[in-house]
Amino acid sequence: MAVVLQNHSDPVQKDSTNRSLGFTPGRPIRRLGLLSPWGGGNLGNSAIISAVIFNITKRVSAVEFLGITLNSEQARRRFGIEGFPLTSAARYDYSRWTPDGASGLEARPSLRERIKQRLKRISLVRRLLSAARACRHEIAHIVAAARTIRSLDAVIIPGGGPMDEFWGGTWAHPWNLLKWSVLSRVYGVPFLFVSVGKGSLERPVSRFFVCIALKLAAYRSYRDPDAKLAAQQLIGASSDPEFPDLAFSYPAPAIHKRPVVDPRSHQLIVGVSPIAYCDPRVWPISDERRYATYVRRLAEMVKWLLSQGHRLFFFATDSPDLETVTDLLAQIDDIPRSSDGILTLPGPIEQSIDGHLEGIGQADLIVASRLHGVILSHLVAVPALALSYDPKVDAQMRIAKQKAYCLDIDNLSLNQFIERFEALNAARVRESDHLRSLATLFRQQLDPQYDEILCLGCRPENGVRAESRRPALLPQKLGTPDLM
Repeated sequence: MAVVLQNHSDPVQKDSTNRSLGFTPGRPIRRLGLLSPWGGGNLGNSAIISAVIFNITKRVSAVEFLGITLNSEQARRRFGIEGFPLTSAARYDYSRWTPDGASGLEARPSLRERIKQRLKRISLVRRLLSAARACRHEIAHIVAAARTIRSLDAVIIPGGGPMDEFWGGTWAHPWNLLKWSVLSRVYGVPFLFVSVGKGSLERPVSRFFVCIALKLAAYRSYRDPDAKLAAQQLIGASSDPEFPDLAFSYPAPAIHKRPVVDPRSHQLIVGVSPIAYCDPRVWPISDERRYATYVRRLAEMVKWLLSQGHRLFFFATDSPDLETVTDLLAQIDDIPRSSDGILTLPGPIEQSIDGHLEGIGQADLIVASRLHGVILSHLVAVPALALSYDPKVDAQMRIAKQKAYCLDIDNLSLNQFIERFEALNAARVRESDHLRSLATLFRQQLDPQYDEILCLGCRPENGVRAESRRPALLPQKLGTPDLM
């Protein structure tokens, strides 16, 4: 039977952080910020944000969302919401924010500019100028972010792995969590960590930034025990609840499987989702040998699947993995195959969430590495063999009672893959039924959390925004179609 995650949705069980902030229903929710390091190419985060928007709008009518992300334009296109830049910093996998009015037009440099260009050739001067420019951009961004915060009723961190320095370092997401949490506290706006996970958080300054952000939060919940333990080591979060990953609250479309032509046939449709693990072109930890070894071993597995007569399709849940798909296909280019023996799904930016779920839902089995490559497969009840590169993938497979089908990406062997794949294939009908029940259970567990965070989003009266707010209307009972 499916494992039931700890659920502390009863307000009596909330910790002292929530009680001390004194958030009580009393104002209608009009505008919510969704803060995520989403840049447009990650389908897992896309599914999470879409799930949050869906579940809140079915509870609250006429609510507006602001996507505080790395790509405001993509937020408008994918979710139909306005966007605001998460950061001012141009770091790895982070985009630079430019204050309004800045121009990209090049003019003939003045004498002053020419002198500056010469000074920039001096290493120390160049570093000082770069630091000064970064500070100027950061101050401008903080001022603009403060204006934005004042227009919101709450800021929600919707799942993902915000406790992370892996992409961009200390001055990327840890710093931005600190910045936005402090601004939220200054203007009395609830700051909510909702079903969040943990990435890499080793540097003392990163841990300090995230610690402060967690302490300033009006609400905290975690998607797995590992994430809660990480928070507990920072702030003592023993009473904080655990909930499933928010992607499980996405309203997945009905999957219509292709009819089985010959029930006696052992041919399967297998989805394969490579990951750009240690790829020097995109991965923060560059290790060309490790990457080449991974691609070579995965190619051996793909060749074996083809030799068994299975039909394959490749897909990516994050944009960097598209190059890995290309590298993998190059490794198996010498294998003769039918024209429909291998297909490739559209890339993450081009693919809609429903389109992606319908595509992977056609598979009998999935081979994936990224967390949401696994979770989205589980959402549509397709068993997955996980080639795990991170403890968060192990945690999801444990929670889903699929740990027997989880392999370490650094210790792959063809024989081990074949043995586990065949074991999963033998149990796939049973495991598919289990995953279908699990997804239903997780969706039911997540429902009370949405009700609770909406209660916290109803902001109390305070002197900061009393003059700027629109006239208050008495909210109706939470859970009805309209709170206004």
